[in-house]
Amino acid sequence: MQFNKSIQEGYAKKVLIDNIRAKSLIKTADNALLSAKELQMIERNYNSILRELYESLRQYCEAIGYLKGYKFESHEVITYFLNDMLDEKEISMKFDRYRQLRNGINYYGRGIAKETAEKAIKEIPDIIKKLKKHIKL
Repeated sequence: MQFNKSIQEGYAKKVLIDNIRAKSLIKTADNALLSAKELQMIERNYNSILRELYESLRQYCEAIGYLKGYKFESHEVITYFLNDMLDEKEISMKFDRYRQLRNGINYYGRGIAKETAEKAIKEIPDIIKKLKKHIKL
């Protein structure tokens, strides 16, 4: 299990369950999702749309982590958490794909195609809906 190894290596930590922080992250994630949906689907916005969508997804994952007693020190470890702890293998792979796309935008100046932004604007809200079953406040 990669997630257990991540804990041993310090990329994730066991913490006290924090419902308040989880609620705050969910609210911020919902706002990021709305912001992404409000952006026009024009070329100069493709990267921003993907970044906001990814940010929303990441924050939902972090909220679930706090509800389960974990804090993540890297985005990559969220992939392992989704796969190993939540048994969400398909979501884990999709999260990692969007993480890599976002990293390409943020750290390497890459752009994304219109089709990628369109797919993300449909797929990420669906992923978030599926993850909501893990949120019990």
